[in-house]
Amino acid sequence: MVSLIKRMEYKLASSIRYKLMVLMLSVMILPVLILIVFLINISQKNYEKEVVTSNESRIILAGKYVEEKLKESDKILFASLIDEKLIPSISQSNDENIPLNFSTLDYIQDKVSAIYYQNDHIDSISIYAKESKQVYSLLDSEFRVFRLQTIKETNWDKLGVNPNYIFNNGKTKQNFTLTRSIIRFEDRKIVGGISIDINWDIVDSVIDMLKTEQEESSVYIINNRGEILYNPNLAAKNKGFQRFVQQINNSKKEEYYFKTQNSYVFFQKSLNNKVAVVKVIPKKVMMKGAAKAIVYGIVISMLSIILTIILSIYMSLKTTKPIIQLVGAMQEVEGSNFNVKIKTERLDEIGLLEKRFTTMVYKIKELIDKEYKSEIATKEAQFKALQAQINPHFLYNTLQLVGGMAVAHNTASVYTVISALSDMFRYITGKQGDFVLIEDEIEHIKNYLHIQNERFEGNIETNIFIEEGAESYIIPLLTIQPIIENAFNHGFEQKVGKWKLTIEVENVFDDIEITIKDNGIGILEEKLVELREQINNTSNQLFGKGSIGIKNIAARIHLYFGNDYGLNITSERGKGTIVVIRIPAKKKMEGLA
Repeated sequence: MVSLIKRMEYKLASSIRYKLMVLMLSVMILPVLILIVFLINISQKNYEKEVVTSNESRIILAGKYVEEKLKESDKILFASLIDEKLIPSISQSNDENIPLNFSTLDYIQDKVSAIYYQNDHIDSISIYAKESKQVYSLLDSEFRVFRLQTIKETNWDKLGVNPNYIFNNGKTKQNFTLTRSIIRFEDRKIVGGISIDINWDIVDSVIDMLKTEQEESSVYIINNRGEILYNPNLAAKNKGFQRFVQQINNSKKEEYYFKTQNSYVFFQKSLNNKVAVVKVIPKKVMMKGAAKAIVYGIVISMLSIILTIILSIYMSLKTTKPIIQLVGAMQEVEGSNFNVKIKTERLDEIGLLEKRFTTMVYKIKELIDKEYKSEIATKEAQFKALQAQINPHFLYNTLQLVGGMAVAHNTASVYTVISALSDMFRYITGKQGDFVLIEDEIEHIKNYLHIQNERFEGNIETNIFIEEGAESYIIPLLTIQPIIENAFNHGFEQKVGKWKLTIEVENVFDDIEITIKDNGIGILEEKLVELREQINNTSNQLFGKGSIGIKNIAARIHLYFGNDYGLNITSERGKGTIVVIRIPAKKKMEGLA
C-alpha cells in the first residue's frame, strides 16, 4: 500500500498530464458529491413518508381481516349447532340398545367429517358429550372415540354461552382453538361442546400483502401477553421485541406505529385486544428509497469524471504529446532501433528539438553501420583463414599412420584412411559459403572419427543420432569438429579404459539442438567458469588469444543468429563433458548461406 502511494506521488510529480487531471477531477467531483448527499437525504425522507402511509392503511386492513377470519371460524361452529339431530345424539345414555348406539356413532362421525373436510384450515375437530363424558374427534383423518375421566385443563372446562378462543404461543403448532357450547333449546341446558383447531394460514393472504418489503420485514400475530401466535416464515425475533410488545400493550389505540432505534413498528389490535397483527421494518429498508438517487448520482459522477478525463487528456496532449513522442523515440534508439524518424511541422522550440534529434539519430546510424561492416569484414577474413587451416599435429599423426600402414602392406586400411582424409580436405576447402547442411557436417565428422578410431586402434565407441527431418537444416561450416577435437585433446588424453562419444541432433520446437557428450576426464571447475565467461562474451571473441575452437564457434553463432543462440557447457570431473549447440531451425533456401 505504501509503495502504491509512493508510485502515485511519483507519477503526479513527474507528469503534467496527471497534474491537470487531478486538478480538474477535484473541481468536478466535490459539487457532485454534495449533490448526491442532498438527493439521498431528500429521497430517504420521501420514501419514509410513503412507507409509513402505505403500511398504516395496510395494517388496519390486516387487523380487520384477521378479526373477520376469527369470527368466520365461529360461524362454522354455530352452523353445526342448528342440526336438530346433533343434540339428541350426544344426549343419549350408553345403556341404550346397541343398534341405536351404532347408528348414533355413524351420524356423529359423518358430522365431524363433513365439517373437517369442507374447511381446509381445520387441523382437528372434537365433539364432547357432557352426560357420557365421551369425546368424538377427527385428527389427521383419523376418527377416535374416548371417555374423559376429568375435564379439568381441557377445552371443555370453560363451556359457557359465548364462544371461547384459546390462543397458544405456537411452540408446537401454529394454530388456535375455538370452542362452543351445545345447548338444548328446551331447558337451555349445556349438554356438550364442539371444538376446532384452526391453522393460522387462513390469514396468509393478508400476511403476504403486508410483506411488501420482501424478506427485509417481519410480520407476526401476537397475543396480549406478548407471545407469538403466528410467525409465517419462522423468522427470528427482532432485537428489542419485548419492548415492542410492551409499547403495543400500553397503547390505548387499536392501530398505531412507532419508531425504535433500528426499526419501524406497525400494529393493529383485534378481537377486543386479544390478538394483534405486528409488522417490523428495519430502518435500513428506508435506504432503499435513496437507491435511485444513489444510482443517478453515480451515473452523473461517472459522466462528469469521464468528461473531465477526456478534457484533461485533450488539453494535456496539446502540450505533452510531442514530448512523450520524443521520449518514446529515445527509448527506441536506446533499444538499438535507429530507424526512428519524427515528422514534425512545428516551428517552436519543441519542433526544433525534434528535427535535431532526427538528424542526430541518422548520423549515429551511419557511424554504427560503418563500424559494424568493418568488424564483419575482419571476422569474415579470419574465418576464411580458419577454413584453410588444418591442425598440423593431426596432419602429422595421420601421415604417420598412413606410413605405418603402408609398411605393414595393409592396403585396404590405408585406402579407407586416405579416402576419409581426402573427403575431409575436400569438405574444408571446397565448400562455397558459410553454411552447410547438417547431414554434410555429420558426414565430415564421421570421416574424422574413422581416422581417429584407426589411430587409437578401435578404442573409441561412437554413437550418432539424427532426428528424422533435422538433417535438412543448415549449420555454420566446421561447427562440430572443433568440439570433438577438444574431446580427444583434453577429455580422452588421460582417460583410461574405453572412450565413449555421443552426438545427438534434435529438433526442439523452432530450434536445433546438437548435444556432444564424452566420458573423458572432465574440466576443472575454475577452467569451466572461465570457458563459460569467454563463450558468453559476445564482443571480440574472434580476436582473443588462444585456440580458434570453442570460443570462435560461439562467436560465429552469435554473429549469424544473435545472442539468444550459442553454446552451453556442463562438465563433471572424472565423469565427462556435455556441450550443447543451439541454433535456429532454418532451411538453406531461407537465405543465410
